[in-house]
Amino acid sequence: KRDGALYFANQRLFRTVNGGQTWTPISPDLTRQELTVPATLDEPTAKDTASKGPRRGVIYDIGTSPLKDGLIWVGTDDGLIWCTDDNGAHWRNVTPPWLQPWSKVGTIEPSHFDANTAYAAIDRHRVDDQQPYILRTHDGGATWQVISNGLPKDAAPNSVNVVREDPAQPGLLYAGTERSLFVSFDDGDNWQPLNRGLPATSVRDITIHGDDLVIATHGRGFYVLDDAVPLRSVGASAVRAMRLYPVAGAVRMNEPTFTGTPMPKDEPMAPNPPVGAMIDYVLPAPPAGPLDITIYDSAGAVVNHFSSTDPVKPIDLSKLPVAPEWVVSPRPPVAQSGHHRFVWDLHYAKPGGLKEDDRMTGVLAPPGQYVVELSANGQRLRQPLTIVADPRVSGVTQADFITQFRLAKQVEAARVRVRRMLDQSSDLKTALEKKKGQPAADALAAQLEQQVGPEAPIGGASPPTTLTSISEWLDRLAQAVSGADAAPSPDNLRGFAVVSQALDQAEARWNGFARQALQVVPPPAR
Repeated sequence: KRDGALYFANQRLFRTVNGGQTWTPISPDLTRQELTVPATLDEPTAKDTASKGPRRGVIYDIGTSPLKDGLIWVGTDDGLIWCTDDNGAHWRNVTPPWLQPWSKVGTIEPSHFDANTAYAAIDRHRVDDQQPYILRTHDGGATWQVISNGLPKDAAPNSVNVVREDPAQPGLLYAGTERSLFVSFDDGDNWQPLNRGLPATSVRDITIHGDDLVIATHGRGFYVLDDAVPLRSVGASAVRAMRLYPVAGAVRMNEPTFTGTPMPKDEPMAPNPPVGAMIDYVLPAPPAGPLDITIYDSAGAVVNHFSSTDPVKPIDLSKLPVAPEWVVSPRPPVAQSGHHRFVWDLHYAKPGGLKEDDRMTGVLAPPGQYVVELSANGQRLRQPLTIVADPRVSGVTQADFITQFRLAKQVEAARVRVRRMLDQSSDLKTALEKKKGQPAADALAAQLEQQVGPEAPIGGASPPTTLTSISEWLDRLAQAVSGADAAPSPDNLRGFAVVSQALDQAEARWNGFARQALQVVPPPAR
């Protein structure tokens, strides 16, 4: 609350404004004065209780209005709902007349959009009523409606433990029952399951943290539905046209390339959310041709492009320097009917002209504004995308990110130049081996070895001179420039100046050598 108030309850409600140093009661006992014994309870069980007085209930949940200070709702575990709009000076009993004793108000949820609206989850399993009950009021508790259409009503336990309203979208509600999770897009008039990948379990609480839906279960831990933004615009009607949902802001996480040995396969764990922008779309039917996703920067230039026809390359285990479970194999966007999610890892496209087995990746996009385009069947749909900096990083300005990005692109271009020469040298070496023994070919082979050369130690007094050493220097420089969220260091700038001059000189030598080599060895067929 804006006044820093915290609340605590037993039979009464208490309030503190000094961090718990002192507590002030702001309500009388709000539980039932007489708690009758349910007809379903046998006499020995009814007598077997530690509480001998007539009042046995407690305030089970407190709901403070996010719209109005002093507006507080409470629900008890003996079936009462109370409301105050003056911080407890006056209380109104707003319990529906038909809400019987031994009904537990599991949660009371004040609306984020209307001060007169609230929702309540009711649990009646203690009187052998396992059916789902969710209550809704739009008039400050004067009247309540049961909103449980679509929730299971079979013989199994279906009691509702929690109901929550999405703080960003009116009418979007979530409910947790003894068996699953449900969603309503029309203010609770209708419910449907929201349990894909969720085991049958008792959902005890729900919170919306930013754009993520988080649930607490009884006995199976916490679960997170990453990026619930599409739910805020899905609506209750069926999708009859191609649709690209709003894209949640993506956090630019500069993850290390090595984070240690993965957990053993027998260790219970769930996958972490993918890093990048989650792009959700719906197709009512498969398109006639390919489906394409294109990312543009704020100036309209293409950042990256993906197609459903992109080949899925199998992992070559013989060339992997690490265990295969460490490698994420990219998947193209799906072009089948239904709801799909494609994740862009926030990298620019890999530079063209490189060999297929080159593990070089595109530069990481800086924070800023981008556009996602979905195209199929001649139709183009667009949604804005914002990339934000890692909130754990401080002291780095947008200008720092842009400076880092520009230098990273320059280093990338230099890496492409030297790798193309190395590719040419590899082809030339293969051709010269076929002419081994011929004086001209043997002389060229010796010169080729001098041009390519071995790796050179990094940080030596002399700049690199061979293609291999220049390539290695540039690879290390790329890691130094992009390996952290920071502006380029003076050493980065000096290092690029030195290696750029070395690359220009090496390229001039290589071009002269290549012209000489073409007189002996024709260019390979491409």
